[in-house]
Amino acid sequence: MTRIAEIADANRARFARQLACTRIHDLLASHAAALPDAEAAIDGELRLPHVELAARVDAVARALVASGIAPGDRVATMVPPSLDYWLTYLATVSIGAVWMGLNPRYQLPEYQYLLDDAAPSLVFCRIEYEGRAYGAELQSIGGAVGTFVALGDPVGRAVALDTFMARGASVDDATLAARRLAVDPEDIAVIVYTSGTTGKPKGAMLSHRAIMAAALCNLCWMADGLASTISVAPINHVGALNNVCMNVFAFGGKIVFHHRVDLDAIARITVREQLTYLVASPTSFAMFAAQPDNGLTRLGNYKLIVFGGGATAEALLTPVVATGVPMYNVYGQTETCGIVTATDRGASPAIMAETFGRALPGAEIRIANAAGEALPIGATGEIQVRGPYCMTGYFGRPEATAEAFTADGFLRTGDLGVERDDGNFTFVGRLKEMFKSGGYNIYPIEIELALNEHPAVAMAAVLPVPHPVFQEVGHAFIATADPALDADALRDFLKARLANYKIPKTFSFEAELPYLPNMKIDKQALKRRLEEKQAA
Repeated sequence: MTRIAEIADANRARFARQLACTRIHDLLASHAAALPDAEAAIDGELRLPHVELAARVDAVARALVASGIAPGDRVATMVPPSLDYWLTYLATVSIGAVWMGLNPRYQLPEYQYLLDDAAPSLVFCRIEYEGRAYGAELQSIGGAVGTFVALGDPVGRAVALDTFMARGASVDDATLAARRLAVDPEDIAVIVYTSGTTGKPKGAMLSHRAIMAAALCNLCWMADGLASTISVAPINHVGALNNVCMNVFAFGGKIVFHHRVDLDAIARITVREQLTYLVASPTSFAMFAAQPDNGLTRLGNYKLIVFGGGATAEALLTPVVATGVPMYNVYGQTETCGIVTATDRGASPAIMAETFGRALPGAEIRIANAAGEALPIGATGEIQVRGPYCMTGYFGRPEATAEAFTADGFLRTGDLGVERDDGNFTFVGRLKEMFKSGGYNIYPIEIELALNEHPAVAMAAVLPVPHPVFQEVGHAFIATADPALDADALRDFLKARLANYKIPKTFSFEAELPYLPNMKIDKQALKRRLEEKQAA
């Protein structure tokens, strides 16, 4: 096995050009000069080399300046994964404004909350998508938004895209260059709202420094694996922006945009475009495995797979490893700009199932107690992270920002973990998901991993429910396609794997579980189901 730090150190000289960049736009300018004709972005039939991408970004940036967008102003984009997302992001951050993505899956109350909280001055909006009238919806609640720019036929007070772009003619080269030169690496580039699994989402403010540090670090160890990728994840998620697009962007590779997660389409595009890099998750592995034509073999087309977002059962990993594609289990959060750890190159399926590896170069990770004191190897405590990849804070929430960091500058992740003797870290669960049953600490993820080893279980989620004797016990939600699977079979299966007090007392079975936009299981939705059932 080879440590990530060793790989990164060996590649630093090779990527000296990119490592000299400190702001996001610096990368685009560098690629346009060094790799002008290399493909940078593909959306349907449209294929843009870096020099053309840079020209289009310049045009959008000029129009933003002409529309009065000032440094620090928020600019939102509501589109599926597409070139529109990438252009508006790169243009916005290049002039010192702050970009944020809006997910087409959101409902009106969610849009209302985000528009009220972030108060964007301008919103780019796909007017209609898959039969839904987003332009009319967002305008109905966005009275405080100064400008809506229509991506499609304009409705209401939305400005036609051509009209908006024409404004940019009044902004000369010197004005645009001055705006870009004034951007400081510590300036906020993006606000990414947390998924809200434990309450209302908070806007994590990610600076140019943090986003660039993360992308350039990943560039040095992922290297040629970043030659190309597909962007299908929601644009409001740190995984789509940083783990997928910014990493490939740092390399100078090509990004193929596709508007939704469609396994057949992903497979076709992968072969046609010879894609090299895939960011996956336990959910996506399970989805591929469920395909009738041995879908996991499709993953063999890639040159690099990184996965995270939850614990992955070894039984699910083993056939993916058999494809021969180099794989790494990684860990990160919105607040860390995505990936901050990785398993060693050549790690076994068992290591990748049990751990998320070690800290990436530049990052520090420790396991600590509530007082912020480091715990010894083998002890369970909070995973805490320090380094250049961490967020600046939460937008408009100074108290929450103060609570998020320890006195010595470590980010409190809210995740529980253990440092092992071999230097790898194990994910135990969310601090707020742990519950007590009869005096025992119960970590749902441990039970979920055991359940996921059953061949008929596609995915599992465990939540606490009240109990008259033990205070709380586990209830397991099971996604399965096997109508014969029942609670007794799973209890028998778990008896050889878990202590009796950890085995869920009740089970429910369904075809699939609800997911958040980031493809994690929506435990808030499952919690509401349990509460409604108990109330009835």
